[in-house]
Amino acid sequence: MAKRFLILITLLLATTAHATEVGIIATVNNDIVTSHELAQRIELIMGANGMPRTDEVRHEIAGEVLRGLIDDKLRLEAADANSIKVKDEDIRKAMASVAGQNNMSVEQFTNMLAAQGVEKDTLEDQLRAEIDWHKYVEQKILPNVDVPSSEIDRLEAQLKDSANRTSYLVAEIFLPVDSPADDEKAKTFGDNLIRQMAAGAKFSALAHGFSASASASRNGDLGWQTFEQMPPEIARIIKVMHPGQVSKPMRTLRGYYILYLRDTRILTADTIPTRDQLREAASDQQLDLLQRRELRDLRNKAFIEVK
Repeated sequence: MAKRFLILITLLLATTAHATEVGIIATVNNDIVTSHELAQRIELIMGANGMPRTDEVRHEIAGEVLRGLIDDKLRLEAADANSIKVKDEDIRKAMASVAGQNNMSVEQFTNMLAAQGVEKDTLEDQLRAEIDWHKYVEQKILPNVDVPSSEIDRLEAQLKDSANRTSYLVAEIFLPVDSPADDEKAKTFGDNLIRQMAAGAKFSALAHGFSASASASRNGDLGWQTFEQMPPEIARIIKVMHPGQVSKPMRTLRGYYILYLRDTRILTADTIPTRDQLREAASDQQLDLLQRRELRDLRNKAFIEVK
């Protein structure tokens, strides 16, 4: 595995600086991931996260970026198999939204990317995979979400008992461990993200770029929650944290979490969530779990070969 990863990095570094030859990094069913795609996605993520543009950083994130590209291929394939197509207008709107978040026009933003060596197609491809998957989730997974009224009753009763207690504004980065062989790699990558944050990278940008949770589209934001609303594996970590603190990678049953406790507040009668809000939060948690399972199943059924 170490030798294969070294070959991958060597190919990557060889293609980063305007190489004319493009090698195949991975095969995903009938599609491929090229060394050029990987190099471009790495440069895009490094720029978005304010990471130092060094070979060391490229080496640290290459494995997870490749995993993300492979997952994007699977997402696009699943959407295509269900006749889900992204319109050019959808891509243009998404590009405008990303540029606007950076206080730029689309032209200014793409010029900035070009100055960093990132082609416009690289961002468009990432956005296309995100939009395709969002549509696929809405069509194929969301109808299966079902939170019974009895669960909302239980949460509502717990919250009423928690009046005048603390609620927590939390964000997450989730790094899945699909097999025991992935454990060390996920932990090492989580440690690398902590070092990047210590060097100035923003939690929100890293969550958007690397988290395998559905909350990645919200920069990892989970909103205001009480312990009763949180999955137990997250609640037990948050209990020992302080506002402004980022946890180290914490192992749970499904993978590693890095949590950011942004703020706390006292839960009052005015701030207790309504039944609709409780249902929405519980549905989001269930949907997140179903999405992870779907992507894991797609990965398990796929032919994936890393060169």
